[in-house]
Amino acid sequence: MKNKTKQIDKGIKAFNTIYIIGIIFVLMKLIDYLQWTFQLIKKWSLPDEPFFSKVNLTNSNVEISISTYLTFAIAYIIVFGFIILGLHQLNRTTKLFAENKIFQQEVSLAFKKAGKLFLAFAFGTLIIDIAFLAWAQTSSRVIDLLSTELIVFLILGYLMFFLSDVFKEGISIREENELTI
Repeated sequence: MKNKTKQIDKGIKAFNTIYIIGIIFVLMKLIDYLQWTFQLIKKWSLPDEPFFSKVNLTNSNVEISISTYLTFAIAYIIVFGFIILGLHQLNRTTKLFAENKIFQQEVSLAFKKAGKLFLAFAFGTLIIDIAFLAWAQTSSRVIDLLSTELIVFLILGYLMFFLSDVFKEGISIREENELTI
């Protein structure tokens, strides 16, 4: 029993390390996006760094207003915040696991919320990029917008839904066993 507790503690510590690295990565990206956006507002002209959308406008002569760039930048920042909220939900599950609250409704709900947030990020960035592509009326292809980041968060989002269902089934089985005893 003691060995099992040590394994669980190692798993929770490992997740906490990955969680902190993930939060740092997301915050660094958000800071870059915010700096770009604040430079845009301050100068009211495009910063030297390219816009952080996956739509490539570097070799095109597309004219987009500063207010349009600002709108898309703010939308990106908001959608990117969903990753932080999703990671927070996953962190909640590890805290519940540490308290030995494994097959609880809270765990299932936290996984489901994390899944929704990760999917909101994935589909949100895709929709923003498609809208930006349409706004720019450039000849870039939509398929170019399917990045590794998008695919990873789609898989992660649906994996969270799967885990939510697994824990929901575990709750049901636990309740049936308690009624049997």
